[in-house]
Amino acid sequence: MLDEMIRRPLDEGDLLANANTIIQMGKVRDGSRMGRALHVAKHRGSAASDQIVPYQITDHGLQLG
Repeated sequence: MLDEMIRRPLDEGDLLANANTIIQMGKVRDGSRMGRALHVAKHRGSAASDQIVPYQITDHGLQLG
């Protein structure tokens, strides 16, 4: 679940702590349905929204909602 990934903080010794960008993708509950969403957990050097963004994978690629 995406919420669980977001709650886990990055520690200094964590392998991901040196990454320039971390995008977390997972499932979210929307009422009685499950959907896919992403969250930019870290983007070094630029401001990043803390928004959780729903997405779909279609024949045309990744569609952000």
